[in-house]
Amino acid sequence: MRFGAHVSAAGGVDSLLARAGELEVEALQFFLSSPRTWRFRPIAPASGGSTMEVAHALGIDRMVVHAPYLINLGSEDAELVRKSGELLGAVVMAAVHDGLSAVILHPGSHKGRGFAASLDQWSRAIEPIARLATPSTQLLLENTAGGGGSMGRTLEELVTLADRCGGEPGSVGVCIDTQHLFAAGYDLRDARERDEVASQLLGSFGEVRVVHLNDSATELGSAHDRHANLDEGAIGLDALMNFVDHEVFRSADIILEVPGLGEGPRKEDVALLRNGLASHGLVGPLP
Repeated sequence: MRFGAHVSAAGGVDSLLARAGELEVEALQFFLSSPRTWRFRPIAPASGGSTMEVAHALGIDRMVVHAPYLINLGSEDAELVRKSGELLGAVVMAAVHDGLSAVILHPGSHKGRGFAASLDQWSRAIEPIARLATPSTQLLLENTAGGGGSMGRTLEELVTLADRCGGEPGSVGVCIDTQHLFAAGYDLRDARERDEVASQLLGSFGEVRVVHLNDSATELGSAHDRHANLDEGAIGLDALMNFVDHEVFRSADIILEVPGLGEGPRKEDVALLRNGLASHGLVGPLP
């Protein structure tokens, strides 16, 4: 298990890794290009070698990419699906080229026509992209909070989507967002429900490679994607730590996507995460 955070990539890879070094993380997540434009323009490369060579020198073991939010392979709009596929394919190919660990994807939205009605189209769109992923650079489907007809709201939907991807064995997996689980109605404050969710993930996927560990700014079952800083939301730090203390998460990157003071995770947020994980013997303590 490694602890980390989503980090701004403004200014390119050198600036990204400098910020990550200040946060003292072992893993990081970032956007490889702007998350809000259809044009794929990767951030400026590292000046001192390959991205992962420079990252390793700073003690950063894994780097994962979050796909742009615009992508929606579940839409009825054929042009939107085409653009989504092209953009996602470009992101995955760039991540593979750079030796990054994974690309994380919000599966998309059926826009009210229903999960089952959108599934075949979604499958046709994702299959060629999934074939670009590898066991070293995986495509990870993220569970969603459930609002706006989002696909992947339940664990059952997530299993179905992953099964439809195809691709090389070991190249497709899942990313679990704790706030999304809570907003979708999974009560992570309840010990029995936490264990049931983790056990279902273990049985379905064997392992979870990335966890977005976020508290919730909304109540249970709200269907709203609203993150809160650790121990400042409706889930609570103890429940979150108990949740990830399960064998299905033993090899996971535990990534913060919390707001901090409005600009993302701060050093104190990362320290709180690390101390919480260390109290369960999941990572080493702060020096």
